[in-house]
Amino acid sequence: MRDEIILKPINQAQHSEDALDLAMRAADYATLEVGHAPDDAYILDFFTAVPPDLEPDCLMHFGIMEGPAMVGIICIAEGYEFPDDWWIGLLLLDPAFRGQGVGRKVLSDINKRARERRIALLKLAVLAANPRALKFWHREGFTHHRDAPATPQSDGHDRIVLKYQL
Repeated sequence: MRDEIILKPINQAQHSEDALDLAMRAADYATLEVGHAPDDAYILDFFTAVPPDLEPDCLMHFGIMEGPAMVGIICIAEGYEFPDDWWIGLLLLDPAFRGQGVGRKVLSDINKRARERRIALLKLAVLAANPRALKFWHREGFTHHRDAPATPQSDGHDRIVLKYQL
């Protein structure tokens, strides 16, 4: 495991270029999710997409850093779906850092931060077409919450919503 991995708060104005560079390295996931390589619109969505009935200030964005290098990004929405929930909207890692304990370290940091804020539940949705991610989240203790099938209004992906009780 890489011990030098830290989470650093990031924002759209200062970190969009680094986030796009990271997303391009992790284009396998972005292409699975949106059907094409990541672009400026993909990064804009990462920084600005707000869950229903919430305000932009509910969003927390972090760069996953190894020294000065951004090796991943994560976005969390506080208060979705319930006031004491955190919703992990995206955890994206550079493929060169997958399978090395980075995701586990990031999740440990998120769990610590959530407990400090008295958050009761972490939730996220995994693309059904991404079995490797589903295996990772299950291995980390997340359990099935519900299925979220694609609808005519959605992006066409079936998802599996997982939860983790803190």
